[in-house]
Amino acid sequence: MRAQGSGRAERVALAALVVTVVLTGTKLLVWGLTSSLAVLSQALDSALDIVALGLVWMGVRIAAKPADESHHYGHGKAENLAAFVQTVLLGLIVLFVAWQALAELGGERTSVEVPWYALTLFGASAVVDVVRVRLLVRTAREENSVALQAGALNLATDVGTVAVVLVSLALTRVGVEWADPVGSLLVVLAVGVAAIRLGRRSVDVLMDRAPTDPASAIEAAAAAAPGVTEARRVRVRAAGNRLFADVTVAAGRTSSLERAHDIAEAVEREIELVAPGADVVVHVEPVSETTGFVERVQAAASRTEGVHEVHNVSVHAFSEGGQRKLLVTLHAKVRPGISLEEAHEMSEWVEAAVARELGSDVRVDTHIEPLEPTSFGRDVTGSRDDLVASIRAVALREPDVLDCHEVLITSTGAGLSAVAHVRGRATLPLDRMHDASVRIENAVRAEHGEMGSIVIHFEPS
Repeated sequence: MRAQGSGRAERVALAALVVTVVLTGTKLLVWGLTSSLAVLSQALDSALDIVALGLVWMGVRIAAKPADESHHYGHGKAENLAAFVQTVLLGLIVLFVAWQALAELGGERTSVEVPWYALTLFGASAVVDVVRVRLLVRTAREENSVALQAGALNLATDVGTVAVVLVSLALTRVGVEWADPVGSLLVVLAVGVAAIRLGRRSVDVLMDRAPTDPASAIEAAAAAAPGVTEARRVRVRAAGNRLFADVTVAAGRTSSLERAHDIAEAVEREIELVAPGADVVVHVEPVSETTGFVERVQAAASRTEGVHEVHNVSVHAFSEGGQRKLLVTLHAKVRPGISLEEAHEMSEWVEAAVARELGSDVRVDTHIEPLEPTSFGRDVTGSRDDLVASIRAVALREPDVLDCHEVLITSTGAGLSAVAHVRGRATLPLDRMHDASVRIENAVRAEHGEMGSIVIHFEPS
C-alpha cells in the first residue's frame, strides 16, 4: 500500500528528471563546441541535477512505503537521505569547477567561442528551469515532500546560474577574457550556498533535530487540551513528510484509567488541529490537583492491588500530647467472594499505603466491602403510586427544590430502589444540593422502611 498523494510526487519528479537529461546533453554539446568553462560548470551542474532528481524520485518512491516490521516509523527519512546525498554531490562539483576557474584566472586562459546558439540555449534553459521550479515548489507544498523541496531548491539555483552564464558568455563574445572564469566562480558560489542550506536541513532531520515551530505549537495544543494540568515534555522529530510526536502530560492523580484515556484522546485531537497528520503518542502522568488530604487518601488507597473503588473517605485532625494526629476512615470495594482473612489482609495493605502517603502520625481504619454485581429487577413505578407521591411530597418540602418531575421505582431481590429527578436554581451551591439530597433520602427511609437505594438527581432550572 502506497501513501496517498505519493503517485503525483513521483510523476512530477520523473518529469523533471527527463527534462534535465535533455538539457544536460545539449549543454555538454555546446561546451564541446565553445570550450567555455562557464558552460562546463552549468553542464556539470545539470549533470548533477540528473543524479539529484534521480535520488528525489527514488526517495519519494521509498518514502511512500508504509511502516513494516523492520521500519516501525515508516520510510520517510529516505527523502532526507536523498537530499543529503545531493548535498555531497553539490559540494564535489563546487570544488572541481572552482579549482578549474582559479587555475584559469592565474594562468593562460583557454580560447572560448561563443556562437549565437549557445546564448539561445541558455536563454531557453532559464525559461525551462523557472517552469520546473514552480511545478516542484507547488507539488512539494501540496504533498509536504522534503525531497521535492530539495529538488526545487537545486533547480532554483540553476535559474540564477544560467543567468550568470548568459552574462559571462555575452561579455566573452565581445572580448572580455576574464568573464568566463569569473562567471563560473559566481556559479559555483551560488551552488555552494545552496548545498550548505540543503545539507543543514537534511542533517537536522537525519539527526532527529526537533523542528522548532511544530514543537512549540504541539506543546501549546497539548497544554490546552481538556483535563490536562500541564504539558511536561514534548519530543518531535520529522521523517520525510511526517511528524512524530511523543507528548507527556499531567492530569489529576485520582483520574480513572478510562478518564486518562479520554484525556489522551483530547490531546491528540488538539494536536491534529495544529499539526495535521502527525503521529502522536500521549503519556499521561498523575499530578496532585490540590493539597487536600482526602484526594491523597483516595489516590493512595486506589493504588492498592485488588481495590476497585474507594469512597466515603473522611479525614479528621486532632491534637494529642501537643502533636497533630490524623484519623482517616474509608470504604474500599474489592471483588466479591474473598474470605474474611483475605479482606483483612487487603485492608492492611490499604492502610499501609495511606500511611506512607500522609506520614507516620496517622491512624487509618478501613471498611472492606464486596463490589456489587449487576442485579436484575423490574420497573414497579406504575403500581406504587403511593410511594411516588410520598417521594415527591418529601422532596418539595425542601426550600431549594423547585419541582420533582420524575420518579422511578424498581424492585430487585434486595428490595425497592428509587431515583428522583428534581430541579433547583442553577446557582445553587453544591454543598446545599448535597445536604438537601441527604435529608430527602433520610425522610423517605423513615416513612418507608422497605426502601433500599435512593438516588436524588438534581438538575438546574
